[in-house]
Amino acid sequence: EAIMSDRKAVIKNADMSEEMQQDAVECATQALEKYNIEKDIAAHIKK
Repeated sequence: EAIMSDRKAVIKNADMSEEMQQDAVECATQALEKYNIEKDIAAHIKK
């Protein structure tokens, strides 16, 4: 069940491999699905 289905990740300018970009998007998506508080989302991504 995808709650975030109405959101789309947009990578504007990245100096990293395609694989790394996908990993970053996946990580951010997991954080957004798991947490509602901004600092918790940021903490998850930093890990």
